[in-house]
Amino acid sequence: MNEAVNIIDVTEENFRQILLEESVQRPVLLDIWADWCEPCKHQMPVLAKLVEDYQGKFLMAKLDAETQLGQQLMSQMGIRNVPTLVFFQNGQPVQVLSGVQTEAALKEVLDPITMSPAERVKQQIDQLIEVGQHEQALQLLQQILQQEPENHALQVLQVNLLLQLGRIDDAKTLIAALPSDAEGIAQPKAKLAFYEMVAEAPQQAELEARLSENENDHEARYQLAIRLVIADEVEQALENLLTIVRRDREFREDGARLLMLKVFEQLGAGNPVAKRYRGKLFGLMH
Repeated sequence: MNEAVNIIDVTEENFRQILLEESVQRPVLLDIWADWCEPCKHQMPVLAKLVEDYQGKFLMAKLDAETQLGQQLMSQMGIRNVPTLVFFQNGQPVQVLSGVQTEAALKEVLDPITMSPAERVKQQIDQLIEVGQHEQALQLLQQILQQEPENHALQVLQVNLLLQLGRIDDAKTLIAALPSDAEGIAQPKAKLAFYEMVAEAPQQAELEARLSENENDHEARYQLAIRLVIADEVEQALENLLTIVRRDREFREDGARLLMLKVFEQLGAGNPVAKRYRGKLFGLMH
């Protein structure tokens, strides 16, 4: 998105339209600065980065404190120092920050005021998933999808939730309807393959009981590793598979090592757990 469209200088002619009218459509961040102010200049790259990152979700308005308009507006708002940032929403200032601000501090203010209604619900979904309330998260997600039926990212999230709830057939149907290059689709596809591998296998508790009786029950350990991948306990799954590789390379025709490679693929090349266990596997093989 063109940054120039989202950065504008405040003048006598446009300040009412920007601060009052425009802030009804989207938040406006008013940057009060001065040419002699070194902290103002230090903060400008941070503000420019936020404009780029938020892709038009807010307007950056710049006001020179040395102009007559700058002096007038600062006096009206009780502002004495620069740099000062004023966040406007619905024609009203909602927060004032004095001095140089970090990117993180600015995002704390921008995130809640720039969220769309759908994004707010998405945040609630993430919070529900975090505490294990997957059914409630799925219900909320389906509400959003009624408003955004073509949102592939949300549909991928729905596939993940269906898998976590054990609704395999529903997940398969949804995956088949999504574009093959939909962002994030590779992970649920890989997880679906793991579900199919243990479709007839015992549940996790039974497999753990078998291992407690015989730690060399490689079949139980192998199936347990798959169950652990499905439960997102990936590190524990890889540890079990590494144990099989260490003890019996012939098991399932080197199946434990091959399964580790599948898990690495699901996690992605940059995943730290994948990197660590790739190193452990390499060390064991050589």
